[in-house]
Amino acid sequence: MFCPSCGTAVQPGQKFCTECGGTLAGLAAGSTFAPSAMDESTPPPFGTALPPPSVTPTAAPVAPAAPADPFEATAALTVVEQTSPTGYDPNPWDAGATGAAGQWPAQGGDTGQVSAVQPFRITPLVAVSAVAAVLAVASAFVKVASFEVAGDFANQQSFKLNDFASNLTVGAIIAAVLLVGGSVLGATGRRVGSGVAGGAGLALAGTFGWVIGQVIAQFDLQEVLLLGGGGSFTLTTTQEVGFWLAVGAAGMGVVAFVLSLSSAGNDGHAPINPAIGVLGALGTLAVVVGPLIPMNGAALGDNFTNDFIPPASLYLRLAVVVLIGVGGLLGFLANRRWGLGMALGAISVGAWQWVTAITESGDIPLGIAGGNPGATDFTPHVVTTIGVVVMLLAIVAGLLAAAQQRTAQRALP
Repeated sequence: MFCPSCGTAVQPGQKFCTECGGTLAGLAAGSTFAPSAMDESTPPPFGTALPPPSVTPTAAPVAPAAPADPFEATAALTVVEQTSPTGYDPNPWDAGATGAAGQWPAQGGDTGQVSAVQPFRITPLVAVSAVAAVLAVASAFVKVASFEVAGDFANQQSFKLNDFASNLTVGAIIAAVLLVGGSVLGATGRRVGSGVAGGAGLALAGTFGWVIGQVIAQFDLQEVLLLGGGGSFTLTTTQEVGFWLAVGAAGMGVVAFVLSLSSAGNDGHAPINPAIGVLGALGTLAVVVGPLIPMNGAALGDNFTNDFIPPASLYLRLAVVVLIGVGGLLGFLANRRWGLGMALGAISVGAWQWVTAITESGDIPLGIAGGNPGATDFTPHVVTTIGVVVMLLAIVAGLLAAAQQRTAQRALP
């Protein structure tokens, strides 16, 4: 028998437990220890068989997921073949590209497709235009020519660009800006920019050609005056740094024009209204003819031969209107965006000279090609004025028409 309180073995008939003092009343003989009556904190008597512990089955431990390898591809990569915009070759110097090896392809490409805007790249036109612009601006701020007389008529004098005409420096800067700006636009696929650069190259060549002619005429005039005065003298003439800068700028301007021709042709857009081209061409002819009209008793032949002006100076003066005519006629009759840019560049310096001459701004505001034979003031001939105005109006009308075409094309599905 066992005490129901502490489990200590007791004798039959014993009333109290000798261990815990608990009552044993009601404990019948032969009673055994009841585990359920025991306090869980009390250990069972020595030798008592304990029930087997219950085992609760548990799920197998889950191994932690391996960390993702950042260098392991998690999905298949899809390679998308990229195509270049029309006429743009990312590496045009490789053989098999748009152009032959070592050649730049024509800007925009004459493929009949609309020319796309391209990433900027340094093209031959950009490089040549930049050099021409630097030479032009530099020549405007240094001496162009000088002479010195020793002997009975001692004298010396030097000339800068504005000493020949007060609107030449700004004219040179205008041409330089259009050269660089136009060539940069052309390098991004905008053909109108290439046209502007080419036309500005012609304007620069004509302007500095006229300056070179004036230097020749000035040296010749000094010699004639000294010979007419008698006495002994020594005349020393010097073509200064500005003269050679002007020669270089004129030459590079012609090269820029030639390079811009690669952007002429079909640009994928509909041609500009032919009426605009015809109007602009007529205006160009008026600009060419206007400065040649004699005034105040002068003769038409004075444009070609003159007893007081060296032939070289006369021919270089004629080159001014010829180059304007080339740029204007070629540009307007092309009926393309490139042509509009060409016409704009060609008349740019002439338009500035016309404005300053008609408003008499500056000390010597000579007009296009130095004005008309026999003119007694700076006012341009009315034919010249009509021609300049018509050219500018035609250019504006053409650019507006081109903008409307582009807007209509973008609206198409």
